[in-house]
Amino acid sequence: MEYNILDSIDLNDPAIYKSFTDRYFSKRYILNVNGIENNDIMLMFHSNRITLLCLAPSHFFFKKKDKYTLNFNIGKIDRLSNKVKGKGKKGGQALFPDSVICKVEWSDGSSFGIPCGMRGTLVEINENLIKNPELLQEMPDSDGFIAIMLSSIAITDATKNKLLTHEDYMKVVNV
Repeated sequence: MEYNILDSIDLNDPAIYKSFTDRYFSKRYILNVNGIENNDIMLMFHSNRITLLCLAPSHFFFKKKDKYTLNFNIGKIDRLSNKVKGKGKKGGQALFPDSVICKVEWSDGSSFGIPCGMRGTLVEINENLIKNPELLQEMPDSDGFIAIMLSSIAITDATKNKLLTHEDYMKVVNV
């Protein structure tokens, strides 16, 4: 008797084809950052304390279809010049919850800053966004993430516990 292992699974099941970030990161959300409606960010936490900064699907950015650029020069700080070394990622720029990682600037002159949402260290900026800023709009929770951050276990756990889970977010915001 011959048995084909592919017959034992449903290839149409979306759970089988989860993205890397869906498989290994837990999503948490901050709504209405700085009191601005739909200024929502998503932090994606890995078990190794690495956190990805993304825009939440409900962010007002996704409703505006104008051409935009990303500016990583925030005042006197150039986020692109961030350099970390070694296993502990020493030397990264210190971040606080309201630290702006980059600004989205539209062709009509309007702009907004994207804060990191947590205390930690900037490990790196997603350099794919520099070459292809459209990824922010097209793939915000995978290839279009904004930055990689790292914090202590205590800060990571405390931050995760006070933010909305993906299930709670879906109840609050109908995307």
